[in-house]
Amino acid sequence: MSADEYRRGRKVERERQQKDRRARGRYRGILPVIYAIGFVIFTAVSLFIGPQPAFAVYLVTHLFYAGLIRADINSLRSQGIDWGFSRHLWFGSAFALPFVVPAYYVYSKRVLRRENESRGITD
Repeated sequence: MSADEYRRGRKVERERQQKDRRARGRYRGILPVIYAIGFVIFTAVSLFIGPQPAFAVYLVTHLFYAGLIRADINSLRSQGIDWGFSRHLWFGSAFALPFVVPAYYVYSKRVLRRENESRGITD
């Protein structure tokens, strides 16, 4: 018998269920699609309209990317994956830097693979 068998409550049940479930990023799958759409819109606006509207498109799309990354990290944290302080860096850099979304996509894939392997779940 393990010590967990005598513990009761919703938190204990969630811990047991989380160990058996695969960790998945809720918004991770749509990040490349949104990134590609934003890149096409930014390119079209900068070529045909001008630099000022292109900068507005850049700001809006990167705000959207930062929000998606923040929501994805929060969903991963609710599944028991610890991000530490780097979650703030991913959010801030997604707002300011252009190639953070592909970097986050690759990094979160590594984190998810590592977490699923530690849970004993393979692809």
